[in-house]
Amino acid sequence: MVAVIIIAVVFTGLAALIAWAAPRGKLTPVTNAILSQSQAAKIATYAVCAVTFVGFGVVVPLIFLIGNHDRAKADVAGVKLTSAQVQGRQLFGQHCAVCHTLAAASAVGKTGPNLDQIKPSQSLVLNTLAHGCLAKPGAGQQAQSCLGEGTMPADVVQGQDATDVAQFVSKVAGHP
Repeated sequence: MVAVIIIAVVFTGLAALIAWAAPRGKLTPVTNAILSQSQAAKIATYAVCAVTFVGFGVVVPLIFLIGNHDRAKADVAGVKLTSAQVQGRQLFGQHCAVCHTLAAASAVGKTGPNLDQIKPSQSLVLNTLAHGCLAKPGAGQQAQSCLGEGTMPADVVQGQDATDVAQFVSKVAGHP
């Protein structure tokens, strides 16, 4: 990340220098040198400039972004995630983040309970996903009492997806 900042500062400085020098005629020697070259030398000069700008302006930042993206998928709040938990994180974002707060998923829902505060176990998450919860469940209903403000339908995610979400939530809940 430091390298990207350094590159950005260098290119900003070069752009400012060119913006300052061009109207004052300070770039005339450079322009004359380029214009007095042979056609092949001009093409080579322009190619080197283009490759340099594309390399530092596009390729280097992309390398850093791709590297950070891969690392971000497998590491949340200092917690290493398995591939199933990474899948659970994506599913949580799609199905659960609207209602629930969970810092590791950047979720700030207000309807459901704050999962960072209650730190649910995997079995509790699986049970709630399977049966849902009601604000005031009646006697004999499988749904448990909700800890938040609303109700949660049963089977929001099912099967392996539910297991992945439960693994993810139980692993990261309570980690900043």
